[in-house]
Amino acid sequence: MESVQYLERKKPKLDERWIIEIEGNQFVKYAGLLDLGHQKGISQIEVEPLQLPTKENGNFAICKAIVISKSGESFTDIGDANPGNCSSKVSKHLLRLASTRAIARSLRTFTNIGMTCLEELADLNGVIGSGTKTSSKTKMKKTASKRAKTTKSTQAKSKSDQSDSSTKVPAKNNQNKTDGADNDDGIKSTGGNRNGKTKTQAAGKKPSMSEAQKRAIYNLSRRRGISVEDLEQMSLEAYGVAVENLTSKDASTFIRNLQQAA
Repeated sequence: MESVQYLERKKPKLDERWIIEIEGNQFVKYAGLLDLGHQKGISQIEVEPLQLPTKENGNFAICKAIVISKSGESFTDIGDANPGNCSSKVSKHLLRLASTRAIARSLRTFTNIGMTCLEELADLNGVIGSGTKTSSKTKMKKTASKRAKTTKSTQAKSKSDQSDSSTKVPAKNNQNKTDGADNDDGIKSTGGNRNGKTKTQAAGKKPSMSEAQKRAIYNLSRRRGISVEDLEQMSLEAYGVAVENLTSKDASTFIRNLQQAA
């Protein structure tokens, strides 16, 4: 014999896709135990009902399972199921669940797997049917992220609604009113004499902007997101003077333009 090639024998191994992680603890699925059991060599699986679920015993089902290997070794364990220790999805199949749990416990002994079988948990809602490793921490992070995004969106919408409602002012339809008589805050900026003219107008000078009009202009600019520099530039382009030097009439027009700005 000149050359010999030895084939490496495949060792039985539990596939990681059958391992589920919940709250930092790992659980194995029944299908994974059965797969590993067949890799190691199962000759026979026997199940014996020890107690059928009835109203008298509180619908408590108990089964005994025996797993026999090809080498003749046997591994026995029991499994139980009742409405209080199983999911609502399988509460009508207590005997079958008790049988599955009994076989799973026997397979765990046969395959030397220390992890609890997923089907042994009291509530499988939300995890039954998952064939890959999942983490509850990841789910919690995703949920928290979604809630944070929803909260930010709600807060932004609330601020936007408050801003729009606070800047809405009834339009002035009466053009015959004295310019600057009413500002954005509804306060009269200048007083009139008996002839309906202000003291400044009587002297032949254009009335300057009132403090109330000035406050209205700066308040509106902040609400609209207009910087002080842009506000000064707008005033210079429209009226040829800085905001501080606006007349009462120009200030009223400027206020209306800011109210109508998008």
